[in-house]
Amino acid sequence: MKKRNLNAIYHSPLPVEVVALPPLVPHNPISVAYYVYQLVFVPFLWGFKRRRRLTAYMELYTDSVSSYVSSIAVGSYEDMQELWKAGFFGKGTQSRSDPTWVLRTSKRLQEASGETEIVAPEEVTARRRAARKKFKNARALVEQGVVSNPADPEKVETNEERRGQKLTRAEDMALRDSEGKVRQLEKLQLTFQEAFFLAYALDIIDIYDGRTGDLVTVPYLLGLLMPDWSPDNSFIVNYVVYHHYRSHGWCVRNGVKFGVDYLLYKRGPPFSHAEFGVIVIPLYSDESKNQLMRRDWYWSSGVNRVVGGVKKTMVLCYVKVPDCIDKWHSVEELLKMYEVREVVLRRWIPSRNRD
Repeated sequence: MKKRNLNAIYHSPLPVEVVALPPLVPHNPISVAYYVYQLVFVPFLWGFKRRRRLTAYMELYTDSVSSYVSSIAVGSYEDMQELWKAGFFGKGTQSRSDPTWVLRTSKRLQEASGETEIVAPEEVTARRRAARKKFKNARALVEQGVVSNPADPEKVETNEERRGQKLTRAEDMALRDSEGKVRQLEKLQLTFQEAFFLAYALDIIDIYDGRTGDLVTVPYLLGLLMPDWSPDNSFIVNYVVYHHYRSHGWCVRNGVKFGVDYLLYKRGPPFSHAEFGVIVIPLYSDESKNQLMRRDWYWSSGVNRVVGGVKKTMVLCYVKVPDCIDKWHSVEELLKMYEVREVVLRRWIPSRNRD
């Protein structure tokens, strides 16, 4: 199978258009005119002809007291692919990470056209597990003396292959629309930090209320995500860290499967594994609050052992929380009230570090 060109597929680190400007020559009128055109007229023309914006829908959970954001998801297949291929934002609701449910379902129903050479991460994992199980079954038969030639485990047929040879199931007919194509039932679910970063920092996504269809502005979205407006609200503390690392060019993903808050990739999941696991810890000016947030040695040793076992470096990211956040007039002023400090924590293994 032909290897994919990852640099061509994931060519942009963020879903924004970047224009490379040549060196400015002040005494050259053409150079000055080109800069004026790019910095003045192009943004002015975008005001009349807006660039294509992405669309997401917000679901609210309302109780007797207030409303809470339960999820923010993107439903358009084109928007899902653009967010994933340019920055690796979100997670497919029917996939491990990359939203490939339509592709995998089309392959299973033998209806894929034009993208049959693309292999989804779930398919790679399934092939690896099937090959491992096939080898174990062949080895077990050899040990029992059933098979005389142990050198060819490929001839052993597993139960998964026999089940895969069955015809299309009756419930698969509900997956097709009136034209016979596979329906788009998967969404790209964004974390609250990812959605706010796309709406505020990049300004490329429009978030609508799923019930009313009204456009949600950035200040209103911030009020829904942190309704108590406390300085140590979990959303704003985690967003400060997310914004910090995204601004430095890191690909930031959720790290709950390794016991950390974030995973930092140099380029993204298709290129390499994550290099760092980040744990967010609020830091207060009141020492009594810091005592409540302090973790013991057993906790840090356990998490560091998990992170080190998967060849990652553990980073303790301390966020200095202000005493009050009442005096701010923009989101930028609010973010400037927080400070980020990092401490790298590594395990010292005596048996490996004697030299």
